[in-house]
Amino acid sequence: MLLRIVNQENSLFPILKEDLQLKALSHKEQKLIKILDFAEIEKNLTVVSITNTPKDREEIARAFIAKSVYNIQTTRDLIDRLKNDRTLRILCGWRYKSNIPSESKFSRVFKELSVLQIAAKTHERFVKEYLEHTIFFYNATDATKIPLRVKPVKAKKEPIPKNKRGRPKKGETPFSKKPTILQQQRTMTTTKEMLSLVSTKCGVGVKQNSKGNREVWIGGKLHISAVDGDIPITAFYSGANIHDSSVALPLMNETSQRVSYLYDLQDAGYDSNNIRDFSKKLNHRPLIDINPKNSTELKEKIELKLEEQKKLKC
Repeated sequence: MLLRIVNQENSLFPILKEDLQLKALSHKEQKLIKILDFAEIEKNLTVVSITNTPKDREEIARAFIAKSVYNIQTTRDLIDRLKNDRTLRILCGWRYKSNIPSESKFSRVFKELSVLQIAAKTHERFVKEYLEHTIFFYNATDATKIPLRVKPVKAKKEPIPKNKRGRPKKGETPFSKKPTILQQQRTMTTTKEMLSLVSTKCGVGVKQNSKGNREVWIGGKLHISAVDGDIPITAFYSGANIHDSSVALPLMNETSQRVSYLYDLQDAGYDSNNIRDFSKKLNHRPLIDINPKNSTELKEKIELKLEEQKKLKC
């Protein structure tokens, strides 16, 4: 990988400067060129059509990456940037302003790329090509909020059958609670099967931030598994109302298939014996923070420490 980067900087960049008639490539332009060269997104674009072959698919796919690199918020802003920035336009594949498609076509192709999961396939191929034979020290799992300007889907509450008062009759079994997503995933073997229980519909999420304050948002969550050097290996999307631990097993299972690592690092939100057992089953060592809610001993220690701090302040 390092040799490829060196070749880019020594051979590719000077050629591009000469062809584009530029004095120098900016940092963002160099970054985009490296990403486009490594991603080779064209390999995942398969267009099968005898007549009326779709146009501009590869160019729009490159623009899709440029939108992320340049942190451009809307498609309209991206088109304006392409029209005014000659270098970016040529890097994406259009020589003239008149060649740039309409906003509606951009949106339509972006939707197609999303359905085809082009970004996910490109990332998966990159991991397999460059990281498959590397042994990493740890795999850290966490989730981040994704706010959306969409109305949350109202979840249908299933009626919970109530047990009759008093002692149950002989041979009568009391109603048991429905097992959680994590409990159901425990017996599953494939990532696809585990994710079938995880909703991707827009929901309302509540999370405690690093300062201890509650944050409420409407949208979803991105659950990520990253190895040494903050390299993301696996990522799954869910509704905001899904608990972080519900996506822990599919993340660990999929990451284990892509790369080799030793430890599973997770915060107190993942404190569950189901997760620990699954990590050991994959021949890993789980390092998970203990949640005070699940440990009376730790809860007592925290309360004692708070009391001592109050006394010192007085």
